[in-house]
Amino acid sequence: MKPIARVAGAALLCGTALLALSSTDGRKSTASLRARTASVGDLRLRFVRAGAGTPVVLLHGYGESILSWQGVFDRLARNADVIALDLPGFGLSSKPASGYTADSMATVVAEFLDRLDLRRVVLVGHSLGGVVATALAVRDPSRMLGLALVDPALVTPWALAETSDSSRTGASVRRVIAEYELLRGRFGGVHDRNWMAEDSAAAAYQPSSDPAYATALAAVLREFDFAFLTTDGANRLTMPVKLIWGALDPVVPVQVGRALAERLPNATLVVLPRTWHRPQTERPTEVARILSGFVMVIGRDDAGHGP
Repeated sequence: MKPIARVAGAALLCGTALLALSSTDGRKSTASLRARTASVGDLRLRFVRAGAGTPVVLLHGYGESILSWQGVFDRLARNADVIALDLPGFGLSSKPASGYTADSMATVVAEFLDRLDLRRVVLVGHSLGGVVATALAVRDPSRMLGLALVDPALVTPWALAETSDSSRTGASVRRVIAEYELLRGRFGGVHDRNWMAEDSAAAAYQPSSDPAYATALAAVLREFDFAFLTTDGANRLTMPVKLIWGALDPVVPVQVGRALAERLPNATLVVLPRTWHRPQTERPTEVARILSGFVMVIGRDDAGHGP
């Protein structure tokens, strides 16, 4: 088996196994949150918000939704103002046929923050969401109190494949991953009525049955520029950066995290043992503890600087 096929296969097997590992600990018998929507241009975005204090915005990965942060969200919201957002193309947010470059999605997030009147935030992104967060931080570092990246997808199987001898290999990997995510959506779901209340129409919606979702999955893999971070861009990330990485990640190997930690001016790396590509669902308590400590230090430093 070719190396790229082994990596893609490992990623798919990892994702399948992790469906069973998503955190359900501490779920309440009645919903603690209510889903909300915000309009950004022609897009409608689903989000949840709770808590008070330093603003923390959570961006999920490819094929995910705000539910991927479920195990972390409530713990963070004890001491921070926490917002989790369905990115365009995913969850219950709008699913246009195009518009999925890293910069385009970063623009949507920036306009979403404006709608919520959030001037400066701690931006947290997992996998694809980590790239979106990085793109916004590079473009407008003044908005960032801090940046936390959880296994950010700055290198991916299909991106690696495009640099190989046959670009058809990359196209094949992208197709397999898009088909897998569409299938996974039939089992993973984007609702949890015990955690997040929604109106009946929203609660009945299933992305995997929506043709627009299949179109969006393919469009993201075709348009999104994963390896966009240049040396000049990295030098702009002078804000505090926390990198959280699964030691066993087959999608974005931990060596990428170590190289990134050396490349960024103000970054620290935490490697979680026995952890794959989704630490926030595999080890939600530990990830919440790391993020809470990061946010607490940033909030204290920001308060010390005054208005």
